[in-house]
Formats: sequence, structure tokens, C-alpha cells
Amino acid sequence: MQKRLTNSFVRREDFVSSGETAVRPYELEASLFFVIVLSGVYIAYDILASPDGGHPFGHSLGIVGTLLMVMTETAYSLRKRTSWLNWAGPVRYWLSLHIVTGIVGPFMVLMHTGLQFRGLAGVSFILTLIVVGSGFVGRYLYTALPRTISGVTTSRRALEQEITAVSQHITQFEAQKPERVHQLVAELSQRPTGRNPLLSILGRSYYQWRFQRRLKRELKKMDQLEVEQKQQLSQMLIRRRDLQRQTEMLEAARRVMRVWHILHIPFGLTLFFSVALHVVATIYFRAGLFK
Repeated sequence: MQKRLTNSFVRREDFVSSGETAVRPYELEASLFFVIVLSGVYIAYDILASPDGGHPFGHSLGIVGTLLMVMTETAYSLRKRTSWLNWAGPVRYWLSLHIVTGIVGPFMVLMHTGLQFRGLAGVSFILTLIVVGSGFVGRYLYTALPRTISGVTTSRRALEQEITAVSQHITQFEAQKPERVHQLVAELSQRPTGRNPLLSILGRSYYQWRFQRRLKRELKKMDQLEVEQKQQLSQMLIRRRDLQRQTEMLEAARRVMRVWHILHIPFGLTLFFSVALHVVATIYFRAGLFK
């Protein structure tokens, strides 16, 4: 029975933990790589020429950065809101592209300015900081929403069904085990009450680490179980606690995401409007490459 129980549990059903995806995205690492490379390019640019938005190279940086920023907004929005791009891969990959272009594009525009922030450029820079900063917050909130392996946000009912299934496995495991095992399961099954939902979102990594540390400490004291049994019990208890935490965070994360959209999207549109004014003025006055 132990063998059958292990196999049925390790299958890992339909869900991934909050913060995970079926394939781990590396958009932040990729963005950091491009930023480091571009920083090296800017240092060379500063040595060989005087950084200026009107310099041919500086103007080229601005054009490419602007195109990336336009791609940031349009590509992901089209994929998320239309069905005719379903053939182009899961939405989560487009979100990764949205994040990379949303970091690299503004950084290239920053280099384009030559770190001069007078007039409209200063306003655009402040808006860029707000949009990019809120984007990082949005990504963190996005990872707080429980998802299936395919990347689709799951429901509270589906999570509760999975909790019930894992709890049944734990009950089967407890059968004919020492009393101390029953006590440990009962102690670790107690869910904290009165915790602010927002704190559950922001502190989910800490709460998970604290639970796992306590579980590991208690299992070390338990000589009645074999190593394999300890690993199995640990896996099931951690899985159930993670599912319970996702259930608590689900509605809270959705509420916070709605508020976040109210802030992130208008600032983003204002930024694009200021960039559009800058582009029109550049063409009208024949500056940079348009001389």
C-alpha cells in the first residue's frame, strides 16, 4: 500500500506551487543580462563620443528602445485579449516577453537621453520609473495567483478538491503509525487565523520557509519513522500547506491585482503619450537622424 500511495501522490496532479510555472521563466535574468551588456555599450559610447539624444548612435538607441516599449504594450495585450493568436504559444511566454521588453526598452531610452532630464524628458523619466517599478510589483502579484501546469489561473473549488485529495493521502499514511505521528500532523495542520491577506501575499516565501523549517526540525526528532517515510510525510504536509496558502491568497491577490491595474495602465498610457509627443516634436523640428 505504501508503494501505491507514493506513486499516486508523486504524480503532482494538475497544479504547480505559487510562483512556479511548468517551465521556469528567466525573464528577469535575461533582462539583467541585456542591461549589463547595454551598460558596457554606454560606457564605450561615453568614451568615444559625448552622450546626447541627438547623436546618431544615441538617437538610434532611442528609436530601438521606443519600438521595444511599443512592443511591450501591444504584443502581450493582443495575445491576452484575442483568440486569433492562440497558435503563438502560451500567454505566460508572452508575459515573459512583455517583462523583458518592458525593462530593456526603457533602459535604452534612458541611455538615449544621455542622462539629461530637462523638460519633457524629465517627465517621461519619472513616468518610466513608475511604470517599470509597478511592473515588478505586478509580476510578484501575478506569481501569487495559483495556476495549473498549462498556466491558467485555477479556482478556489479546484484548490479545495486538491486539498481534500492530499488530506486523504495523509490520513492513509497515518494509519497504524505511532501516536507521535498523529500529534505532529495535528499540530502542523493548524492554520493561522486573523492574518492580513496582503501579508499572506507579500510574506508567502517567509511563511513557507518557516513552516518547512519547523517540519524538518520535528521530523528529525521522530525516530519511529524510516527516512523514506519522513520524506513522504514531509512532501504531503508541505503540499497541503502550500495549497491552503494558495486558497487564502487567491481572492486577495485578485483584489490587489485589480487595484494595481488601475495604477499601472493609466501611467503606462501617459508615458506612451509623452513619448509620442517627443517623437512628433523630433520629426517636426528635424532633430537627430531627421536632420
